[in-house]
Amino acid sequence: MLGPFGVDGEDGPVVPAGPSQRVILALLALHAGRPVAVATLVDALWPDRPPASARNTLQSHVARLRSRLATPGLITLEPAGYRLDLPRAHVDVLRFEDLARPAGVRLAEAVALWRGDPLPEFPGEPFRGIAARLVTLHRTVLVRHAASMDAAEAAASLQAATDADPCWEEGAVTLAGALATAGRRGDALEVLRRHSDAVIDRLGLDPSDRVRRTQLAILRGTLPATPGTPPANGGTTPASHPAAPVPSARLEAPVAPSRVPAAGSHLSFGDAETAVAPSRVSAAGSHLSFGDAETAVAPSRVSAAGSHLSFGDAEAAVASSRVVAAGSHLSFGGVETAVASSRGMTRSPAVPVRFSSFLGRAEEQQWLASLLADSESVLVSVVGPGGVGKTRLVAETVRAATGVVWVDAAGVREEDLAEAVAVGVGARVAPNDDPFTVIAAAAARHRIVVLDNCEHVLGTAAGLATALRGVRLVVTSQESLRVDGERVLRLGPLSDGAARRLFCERAGAAPSELVGEIVERLDLLPLAIELAATQAAALGVTELHARLDDRLDLLNRGTRGGDPRHRTLRAVVAWSFGLLDEPSARLLRRLAVFAGPFTVAAAESVAAAESVPAAEPVAAGGELAGEGGELRRPRIAALLAGLVDRSLVARDGPGRFRLLETVRAYASEEPGPDRAVTEARHAEAMAAAAVDLDRRMHGPDQAAAVRGFDALLPDLRLAFARGAPGVRVRLAAAMYRYGYRCQQYEVLAWGRAALDGPAHPDALAAAATHAWGRGDLREARDLAGRADPPGAAAHEVLGDVALVACEAETALAHYRAMGGDPVHRVSGLVGEALVLAWSGRVAEATAVAGEAVALADVTGNPSARAEARYALGEALGDTDPVRALALLAEAVELAVPVDDRLFRAAAGSAAVAVRSRHGDPGPALAEFREVLRLWRRAGNDTLHAAALRNLLVLLARAGVDETAALLDGALARAAVYPAEAVRLQRAREAVAQRLEPERVAALRRRGELLGPARVTAEAARAIDAVLARGCG
Repeated sequence: MLGPFGVDGEDGPVVPAGPSQRVILALLALHAGRPVAVATLVDALWPDRPPASARNTLQSHVARLRSRLATPGLITLEPAGYRLDLPRAHVDVLRFEDLARPAGVRLAEAVALWRGDPLPEFPGEPFRGIAARLVTLHRTVLVRHAASMDAAEAAASLQAATDADPCWEEGAVTLAGALATAGRRGDALEVLRRHSDAVIDRLGLDPSDRVRRTQLAILRGTLPATPGTPPANGGTTPASHPAAPVPSARLEAPVAPSRVPAAGSHLSFGDAETAVAPSRVSAAGSHLSFGDAETAVAPSRVSAAGSHLSFGDAEAAVASSRVVAAGSHLSFGGVETAVASSRGMTRSPAVPVRFSSFLGRAEEQQWLASLLADSESVLVSVVGPGGVGKTRLVAETVRAATGVVWVDAAGVREEDLAEAVAVGVGARVAPNDDPFTVIAAAAARHRIVVLDNCEHVLGTAAGLATALRGVRLVVTSQESLRVDGERVLRLGPLSDGAARRLFCERAGAAPSELVGEIVERLDLLPLAIELAATQAAALGVTELHARLDDRLDLLNRGTRGGDPRHRTLRAVVAWSFGLLDEPSARLLRRLAVFAGPFTVAAAESVAAAESVPAAEPVAAGGELAGEGGELRRPRIAALLAGLVDRSLVARDGPGRFRLLETVRAYASEEPGPDRAVTEARHAEAMAAAAVDLDRRMHGPDQAAAVRGFDALLPDLRLAFARGAPGVRVRLAAAMYRYGYRCQQYEVLAWGRAALDGPAHPDALAAAATHAWGRGDLREARDLAGRADPPGAAAHEVLGDVALVACEAETALAHYRAMGGDPVHRVSGLVGEALVLAWSGRVAEATAVAGEAVALADVTGNPSARAEARYALGEALGDTDPVRALALLAEAVELAVPVDDRLFRAAAGSAAVAVRSRHGDPGPALAEFREVLRLWRRAGNDTLHAAALRNLLVLLARAGVDETAALLDGALARAAVYPAEAVRLQRAREAVAQRLEPERVAALRRRGELLGPARVTAEAARAIDAVLARGCG
């Protein structure tokens, strides 16, 4: 994929037929060896609006792709998504990344892999961002590789890349240095000239000071003899990753009077001062000028760039605390400072400098830089919550540009903002002048004006933005200005990978699962992560993780001398809260009862209405009679929109919103007198939502219902914990089918609430299913038997209990008694078919299972279709294994998208059992490793034991006798059906022929003492040992 897309098979090139298959294969290859979520693949295939049949269509594309590749097992479907089972070394992009690691020494191999632009036929996301990252990495490799060569070789290796993108500064400077070192000074200067022209023409930026210094060094012959050590990021174009000089502030001495004429005022660096004329100081290029008089300064002695002024070999950082020019202004290399004599108000000429690395914002930085480069005048607002990194992003983007004015409004009052901006742009506003007009005229002299931290001065900032239409204006704020022509960049949290890297770099910690949990609980916000990393250095990662519930008090060690609002996590959130009006603050406190995402309707149900006595009854989702106050239902949507605009509430997909964990923690500290009522309304709303989702679990839209339950699970947990007894029972009943299908035993255990509250058949069925799955068949029978009348769910559990207890007639009676909707009737037919098949009545089982398949297809419900095909596959396992395996594969394909762990594991286990009875045991053993993992994930001990019985037979066939005997002892007390009893007896006899009787007896006794976890671990080790020996 480093160049034109292609696949090399064992027999030559393999080309997927359609573009959709190529997209799927490319995305799987980029994550080779790791699963890619179905949702990610759907988004890549249909970036705008996926069709309703997206998941089914994806399955068809994958099936055709598998057929095209003709390599069994190359693409597999797991609960987490599709996985391409291919080593990283077989994917050129991944091999390139591995070879290009910072510590790598195989850079020549990495360079040789590059055949052209990466992923050229995949212009959309997520490929575009990956391609941009690869281009940057390739440039890094080129520069690092060049540093290890002699000058002539280095020049040859860099020429093509710099020709392709003359704006690439690091490449141009390194190539020019190599050419000059090789004696080709004219060619070196031509490279820098082409780069300078390209930067000016394409990006609208002046060449950087580094380019000018390199040019001058080549002319003087003072360039170092080697191409030079590349920066850590490998260098990029100014539009995407501007390079920034690092201030050293080494000079603290007066400017020599011979270089700066003095009269009337003074110029100070550190503690030393030199007098200068009060209105006559500026700096540009190699001159210092005062009013109408100009003094030339030797180019070797003075240069200016960004936040530096250098004299000879010494440098000084220019900052408002270090440079004073009363009544006028002082500019260095396009960055200008003004000093107002009336207030002493100053603007630092320097773009804020951070000495740490900048991670995870390449795409946003490129977008902002391109917008500023391509437009003569533009208004951009960078908007996001406190601590998300707005200031850092803008600073890193504009640092290398010339003509930048930076005004920090953090400590400025609304009425003083215009004067602060006037000072910044060097405007002199007379008493009778319109300040906005004068400011606009002065601002036009500058390339970029930045107004930082404007959330508390939005009114004046909006007025200034309207006036400054002729400049490139960048505003950072927690809320947009909402003026015509405004371009808004909403800055969200870091990606998970960038957040982990940031924490590990700042804390000096190794990557781990705990680090992932820490950054996730900190909402992936850079400031919170940096504060946490500071504490981790002292406490350790484990202790920090354990104390994160107290994050507001724990994360209190910010940078000394920094913005007070950013020194502690509490200060960040308190600043944002302090800007809210009372209704908005009240709504935010009420929304803190949500643990996860919520809709506008849910917010209205929970947060509408002022406080009422906690004892007053609450109606589900309705208005409370006689309540007063401001938060009436019609106001909620508008207030919520305001909180979104202020970046205190985040969007979480279409129509859904959520609070950042840090905001929720702060809002929960002062819940207000109506918290009990708000929590009661929340519990009622969640119970109503669960009932609605349960209804959808029975239809064709089951996948959406499962996703809804998954998304609401944190709130459903809270509702169950805080709700009244009736609410708890309603929740348990509504979540029975979700808990059963998805094997969520935590949720099924909620059914025990029915023992203390109002009896509900489905809640009792949930409790019984929990006991059945844990292997307690007696309690399961007792709990389900309490339902009066029993209903379809209770009959289903009682049938399942009888099924595993080998009570065939009892099981058949319960399954045949299941009524209810068609999905329940399918489950009844499936249970009946399984009893018949395992009892040896194969013809009857096949007919009943066929009826279940037909009815399930009419319902369109994925789980019903999966379990019906599973039953028919079980019935045909011995008489038609080929068709049985096809049916079981279909069952898995249907179960995975709806997270039906029960029948995903059951069908997978049955398929392996069929293969083990009708083919070579070696491949079946390899597949059984995955079956054991699925049953462990499902958590169903009863059906897990049934799978282990199938494994016992398989191990005996493979000659793994000792583990087979061990399993036989562990499973000896289980009841089995006649057909299975015959298979188990044959396995025992085979083991007994190969092992001594005493050894068999000892192994069986040991097995009787092992619990399910130990038995599974022993079985897994045995499988691994067989596979390692290459058996099968």
